[in-house]
Amino acid sequence: MRSTPNGSSSGSRAPGRSISREPPTAFAEGIMREITNSDLHRELRHGTSRRQYIVMGGHRLINLCSNDYLGMDCDGGVGSRSSSSGGGSGGGSGSSDTRNHTQDDTRNGAAFDDDTELQVQASSRLLSGGDTSHAMLEGALASSKSYESALVYPTGYMTNTGVIPVLAGSGDVVFSDDLNHASIIDGCRLARGAKTVTYGHNDADDLESKMAEGGGDLDGHMVVVTEGVFSMDGDVAPLVAIRDVAEKYDAILVVDDAHGDFVMGRNGRGTPDHLGLADPRCGAHVYISSLSKGLGSFGGYVASDHSVIDLCVNRSRPFIYTSALPSYFAKHAYRRIVSVREQDARRAKLAQNVRLLSEALEGAGYPTESRTHIMPVMVGSELRATELARHLYRCGVYAPAIRYPTVPLGEARLRISATAWLEGDDISAVRRALESAPS
Repeated sequence: MRSTPNGSSSGSRAPGRSISREPPTAFAEGIMREITNSDLHRELRHGTSRRQYIVMGGHRLINLCSNDYLGMDCDGGVGSRSSSSGGGSGGGSGSSDTRNHTQDDTRNGAAFDDDTELQVQASSRLLSGGDTSHAMLEGALASSKSYESALVYPTGYMTNTGVIPVLAGSGDVVFSDDLNHASIIDGCRLARGAKTVTYGHNDADDLESKMAEGGGDLDGHMVVVTEGVFSMDGDVAPLVAIRDVAEKYDAILVVDDAHGDFVMGRNGRGTPDHLGLADPRCGAHVYISSLSKGLGSFGGYVASDHSVIDLCVNRSRPFIYTSALPSYFAKHAYRRIVSVREQDARRAKLAQNVRLLSEALEGAGYPTESRTHIMPVMVGSELRATELARHLYRCGVYAPAIRYPTVPLGEARLRISATAWLEGDDISAVRRALESAPS
């Protein structure tokens, strides 16, 4: 063994230091004990979804936690090769701007005819990961929402964390609704140098008060961020009032409409359209959404002016430094966007199920204030919410408890999602299960 200059062996431990008998990751066990003792432990569950059901542990359960609101996920017809042409449908032709298409214009769907040797994207789109299907999808998305351009991200979460830091930086202020999704919160945190101010949930008066207070000596610009339909409460943002406040202070209005897109508004144009803000010039300046909920596909996107989208291409780190959304999903989402007529029928069925499920919840003694497809059953106690979810599971209904940190402590709930898959017998079974729950 080699000696050191002070005479000690190089392999001996330093004087005064004891050898730890626990691995350096042992801290995780202590944290998990605290989580478990607070009735906040969560674990992964695995099941197979099929229409309105999910099979878990050998049991078929009515699935009340799916975000496949329109019941699109298991319908092979919408994503089948037979519907790939898209040409002549009108709904998916997209913007005429060349920045949403390649020079080899494939808007007629010809590039979708042969998936026999599909290669998953293995690079950033700024390198070799770009595919003509991305351009087609972005053109259809921009057209469907009446924006100049759109940009697809691998996930909705990455869209928020990628776009918000592009819109706000040093000297700017972001005003964020108090109940905004975690991806928005993280996007604000990643906006280096920008100040984030939260305003009361859906409170346009509080927003205006804080904008008036914080805008006096502002060096940069203001950004207002809100969800369209809130993911845990199911309520709809007062976008008209918020738009008026943002306009008064010349602020950029960003709407994350992941839970309203393809469901709300005419032909599923989203929550702004549902509230009468169909024209982007008098609505949201930047529209962020997901492809994995109402559309039942995968990915996220942002729609806005050409300049904003170009800036995201050049400055958005989650877009630049990750592999592209696989072309399979881009094609899959495109095919579903052009199926507007079929989605109209699904939206009508969803609206009917929202009404029936709301009546069932109230009849069982669990009324919800929501009038959208997201219907929280407020419980309060984390333990009680877990026990109620377990009771429903035993009765053949899957509705997991939602607890901190997803919602504040003491505001645990069951987040029930209505989908177009549900039938009358399913809703009746949900009511019976709730009625039999221990008080």
